Amino acid sequence: MKNATKQWKLGMIGAVVALLGMIVLTTYLLTPANAQGSTDAQQPSAKEAQVANSEMFTAYVEGMHIEDGKLFMTVDKIGWYQGEEADAIFAQRNPEAGIDGAPDGYYIVNDSKEQEQVEVSANAEVLMQLYDRDGTMQGADIQWNEPVTLSKFESLYENTRILDLSVFPYHLTVQDGKVTKIVQQYIP
Repeated sequence: MKNATKQWKLGMIGAVVALLGMIVLTTYLLTPANAQGSTDAQQPSAKEAQVANSEMFTAYVEGMHIEDGKLFMTVDKIGWYQGEEADAIFAQRNPEAGIDGAPDGYYIVNDSKEQEQVEVSANAEVLMQLYDRDGTMQGADIQWNEPVTLSKFESLYENTRILDLSVFPYHLTVQDGKVTKIVQQYIP
């Protein structure tokens, strides 16, 4: 009797495995990217094409100027690291520091002070964390990802009376050779 029960259980397990295998194979074959004759698999989607033409990097903005009616930023690209990655790079570069990780949870690497010019799209999105809102120290408080216009960002950048915005890193998104998004990185 034990052998019959054992054989029945093994038979059922085999049937379940075969059924699961057929489901996986069917799902694979019916997925549009794997189906023969699918034109979608050969052409990237609009979002994939957009991502292929975009780049994101972190940099210090060293200056801005207008040339032929276009805004250009002079940037110095940096390595921006947070969390465990920041701790690992900090430990590697500062083995004698005597502390366990990167101070304040981030670490910046700027081995090259090489600068480059990047054009800024006229409708670039700008998100700020901290800036001089009203000409007083009290008005320079943190408001996370506050949208400002590009022209406001230009005037804020030039006004260093209360707060110098050039000391902050910025995460820049470049689409088709133009900066389309500027996000100020708050640093304590």
